[in-house]
Amino acid sequence: YLELAKKPASSLQKVDTPFLPDEHKEDVEDYKEGGELAADASKILMKILYGARLCRFDLLKATNYLSSRVTKWSKRCDRRLHRLICYINSSLDHQLVGWIGDKPDKLHIGCWSDADFAGCKVTMRSTSGSFLAIIGENTFFPITGNSRKQTAVSHSTPEAELVAADASLKNEALPALDLWDILFK
Repeated sequence: YLELAKKPASSLQKVDTPFLPDEHKEDVEDYKEGGELAADASKILMKILYGARLCRFDLLKATNYLSSRVTKWSKRCDRRLHRLICYINSSLDHQLVGWIGDKPDKLHIGCWSDADFAGCKVTMRSTSGSFLAIIGENTFFPITGNSRKQTAVSHSTPEAELVAADASLKNEALPALDLWDILFK
């Protein structure tokens, strides 16, 4: 990464996604050897995670996956981190936008959740994602988004989706409703 940081930004590839295009082609050798960036991976990822939590929810899944691999860093992780940096450089114009155009009595909270099925090829665990926003006829204001690896292996897509919905309701929606009641009576 330090070598990449010294290169001009124009030397980074333009990419459309933070994920490697050959994710389905796992090479066992990629996991046997440690990656070159293992010593600096935590510092790099925590800086990315800070921005991702505030205003770039699209970076959460890739960053969280790499963060879960810092103690088992491999050459594939090096490639994934490079791809993530290239994606950030390619999408500098992406931004989180919200607007409020309704009176408080016309606003409500919207919460969405989703999950993949066995998205992690190493552990076979699914990833839950959720998004919370204030919505109205002329309002859409993002509040929070998250992406977390599920704690157990799901047996089907519906099971992974139910786990994601439960986590979203428990950790995002219900606490937001309590706050909503306090703020708007």
